Amino acid sequence: MFRSAQHVIRRSAQAAPRLQQRNATAGGNSLLKSDEGPLSTSTYHKVNMLIMGLTPLAFALSPSIINLPVDLLLGLALPLHAHIGMSYVITDYVPKLSKGLMGPARVALLGLTGVTTVGLLKVNIMGEGMTETVKSLWRGKKAVEDRRK
Repeated sequence: MFRSAQHVIRRSAQAAPRLQQRNATAGGNSLLKSDEGPLSTSTYHKVNMLIMGLTPLAFALSPSIINLPVDLLLGLALPLHAHIGMSYVITDYVPKLSKGLMGPARVALLGLTGVTTVGLLKVNIMGEGMTETVKSLWRGKKAVEDRRK
């Protein structure tokens, strides 16, 4: 019995590196598969809570210089939240259409997330900021022109 226990331990020690290698390659590119893995759901919900806290804070602080860091955080959190959420949608619905579309759909989502992030950062850094831009949608045309003068 002792000999067989040593044999099992030796065999499992030999198999461990192969299992680790298989598990490492099975995950693929984590940037494209942002909805898979142990941290995806917790990250999604933490970012959701961050957005829920920052949104009223951004509108309360606007317009002020203190609002810039809040707008920058929102400019990063919103695309991340949307990216993970849409990854879940792609995982659920794209294979029903065609399994061959899974890769291109994820690459397109990554590109869209990148463009969205760059656009929001540009609005925050070079423009009035996200909060003031959204507020200008509810202001009258004359109020916006008066504010720019």
